[in-house]
Amino acid sequence: MSKVIPSSTALAAELLDKVSVCNRLSLSLRTLENMVQEGTFPPPVRVGRRVYWSEIAVRRWQQRLFAAQESWQPH
Repeated sequence: MSKVIPSSTALAAELLDKVSVCNRLSLSLRTLENMVQEGTFPPPVRVGRRVYWSEIAVRRWQQRLFAAQESWQPH
């Protein structure tokens, strides 16, 4: 479930729960948990009993992951 936290700024980041991140990236819950534990994915922020990721953090991770591919040029 995605949530938007109200903010005084116009650019409030959407918060993604574990299921939303997994759905967005086509990952299993276990794979996401392993990636976080290994340090290859940003750690979540705990709010009460749930954990969330900022959509911005997930987007930055994706950009870094695909940077080489996206900058590829044929010879």
